[in-house]
Amino acid sequence: MKPMNRQIKRLRACALAAALASPAAWSQPAPMDHGAMPGMDHGSMNHDAAPAPAPMDHGSMPGMDHGSMNHGAAPAMDHGSMDGGSQAAPPIGSLPGGDGSGERGYDSYGIHPHMMDNSPTWQVLFDKFGVSRNRDGQYAQEWDGRFWFGTATDRLLVKSEGERENGGGSGGKVEAFWSHAVSPFWDLQLGARRDIGSGPKRNWAAIGIEGVLPYNIELEATGYAGSSGRTALALKAEYDLLLTQRLIFTPELEASLYGKDDPERGIGSGLSEGSLSLRLRYEVTREFAPYIGVSFERKFGQTARYASDAGASRSQTSVMAGVRFWF
Repeated sequence: MKPMNRQIKRLRACALAAALASPAAWSQPAPMDHGAMPGMDHGSMNHDAAPAPAPMDHGSMPGMDHGSMNHGAAPAMDHGSMDGGSQAAPPIGSLPGGDGSGERGYDSYGIHPHMMDNSPTWQVLFDKFGVSRNRDGQYAQEWDGRFWFGTATDRLLVKSEGERENGGGSGGKVEAFWSHAVSPFWDLQLGARRDIGSGPKRNWAAIGIEGVLPYNIELEATGYAGSSGRTALALKAEYDLLLTQRLIFTPELEASLYGKDDPERGIGSGLSEGSLSLRLRYEVTREFAPYIGVSFERKFGQTARYASDAGASRSQTSVMAGVRFWF
């Protein structure tokens, strides 16, 4: 039997070697032409008739007990512990409205208002700093400036304006205020004023408001009370009209009223004097802007009579030039 088995094994090995050596064994099989297959009607094949696979029976899988899995055992997330654990966050929709109409305020939730602009700062600003020449050919130095230090709500404010003529006459005032913001556009000011220049010096207690009217009209209104029953009211309004991004036209209107005559300073009761100035400035930078302009001044009532008695004009027109700057 052993010689026969050896011959059978050799025949099998030779057949396998012959098959592997044949080129047909290594070539790709020809694609099947289903259309050439006789008797097969592809149109009559019902592809939907294939039986759906049997559903997987998880219960039959050995070793896995799905019944023992507790899907609800995952711990719930406690969002109230995210703020340090001291207090649960208020539920959605329970915070009070912005108008304060809710039953509970923001303070009850530990939410307190605060401002980001409470750091103190300061500024020096001169709207007018230059010279003028009236129609009589007289020159004068003019100024109108202010300095403030403080926050957006409370400031120390120092203001001064006036003129000094080359002939020796001068007039002006210096004021110091505590300025407190009472609304986003208005400040209440409490302080004092001192008159300087020709004539006796006068001291006044002052209270006023300063802010922005509609259409960006800046307004200052200040009332004064002095010794011997003196009272006064000063009004000032101006508007910046942007002709271009750098060229700005500024009309400014001022008026002064007094409660009683002050002959030593040439001031009469009622409407004392008023002025209108028109300035055109060019902002080389935001902080530095040369200007030119013209001003019209007029005295009224008893003040005009005092001026006539002193040989001065009741009205005056001047041209001006100077620089507006701040830092």
